[in-house]
Amino acid sequence: MPDLGFTDLILGFLLLITPVVYFHELGHYWVARKAGVVVDVFSIGFGPEIYGWTAKTGTRWRISAIPLGGYVKMRGDDDAASTPSETGEGVVGSFSNAGLYWRMAIVAAGPIANFILGILLFAIVYMSVGKQVIPAVIGDVIPNMPAASAGLKPGDKVVEIDGIGIRDFKDMRGLVLESPNKTINFIIERDGRNLSLNITPAAQFNEQLQIDIGILGVKSPPVGEFQRLGPSAAIMAGASDAFHMSIVILRSLARAVTGNMQQGEVGGPVRIAEISGAVLNQGIVPFILLTAVISINLGLINLLPIPALDGGHLTFFMLEALRGKPLPLGFQAALMRGGIAILMGLTLFLVVIDVVRLFQ
Repeated sequence: MPDLGFTDLILGFLLLITPVVYFHELGHYWVARKAGVVVDVFSIGFGPEIYGWTAKTGTRWRISAIPLGGYVKMRGDDDAASTPSETGEGVVGSFSNAGLYWRMAIVAAGPIANFILGILLFAIVYMSVGKQVIPAVIGDVIPNMPAASAGLKPGDKVVEIDGIGIRDFKDMRGLVLESPNKTINFIIERDGRNLSLNITPAAQFNEQLQIDIGILGVKSPPVGEFQRLGPSAAIMAGASDAFHMSIVILRSLARAVTGNMQQGEVGGPVRIAEISGAVLNQGIVPFILLTAVISINLGLINLLPIPALDGGHLTFFMLEALRGKPLPLGFQAALMRGGIAILMGLTLFLVVIDVVRLFQ
């Protein structure tokens, strides 16, 4: 990373996280209003209010002091995490008084809004600047490297890696980078037929990322020019990128669960600020693309079945649909508060790691 000042970190972080959080909460807000649920507070950030106003609908729109997220607090909620309250039952306009499927739609709308934002940002770049597609074809093979040892040849087209379809050279590179010293299966097309090759990328330490990355030992074919896409093609390309990015994120989460994630892959708010500040200095287009990536990350992470996240709420509602009645409110509230405590502890842990890494 280049040397960044405090202003670069703060500005990059705020410009990145504010629209991502706003669209997430806007998804909740919009569907809640459609369902007839009253939204008491729409907040960007947590903690004390810095600036706010009250709309004619009764919603208090506010910007709060701690810019690490945001929330919408609906009528009948106990807190910003939408912990259910017994006082909200039967109250007109309360979240708990809405139908089950409306409640599921309200909760799911936040992550969906993040996916929509990510796809739209990708599409805007592809329509204005263009998209560069490098075919997943081996241009050259470097001697005495894993690709050469495994039998890859120039002209081979990579079709799949570990069962994941490969669209272009970027997809292949991403899966190789995350697999140092790990054997992965390649399906390649050569002379009109498919072949299966097991290749173990070599490990190389990356100073910028502070992690080991996989090295295959191949070069791409000659790079073509950027091509501007029409609106429909750009949206389709953005949706495809969002889908493949979700697969990469899920693979990263699987590594974290199994204990195979490297320390350099772990980062919190400070790490995001560092990256956003560096990318902002590179130009507006890289920053827009980073915002799309973070938005898709936030949408997917929020779907995890963890209490206090949207996925936790959806899990409760799915159990309610199966049981024919909701889980006891006290039980839900206890799980929600436990989830909040875990998330706050994890955030603090990541901040400490980020700060220690910066000083090192």
